[in-house]
Amino acid sequence: MKKENLRAFVLNAYLETHKHVFVSDLIKEFNTSAAAVRNALGYDDFVFDEDSRWSGSNYSGRYVSAPCVEPSKAYLASLLKGKL
Repeated sequence: MKKENLRAFVLNAYLETHKHVFVSDLIKEFNTSAAAVRNALGYDDFVFDEDSRWSGSNYSGRYVSAPCVEPSKAYLASLLKGKL
C-alpha cells in the first residue's frame, strides 16, 4: 500500500459521492490495517469520524457505528488554490 494511492482513493471517492469513506472499506480495498490507514492519511488533511452503517444480512442485520474518513475542508480548499 502506498500512502499516495490511499490518499487519492479517499479524495476521489469523496469528490464523486460527496460522502465519507468507511475505514473498513479502505482496509478491504488496500489489504491493510486501521492503524496503517490512519498513519497514511495523517492528522491534518483528513477528518476521521463515526457514522452508522448496515452490517449483516437483510434479515438479521443491524446498524452499527463505524469509523469513516473524508478530506478536510482546508485540504480541499488548498487543492482548489493549487497549493498542493
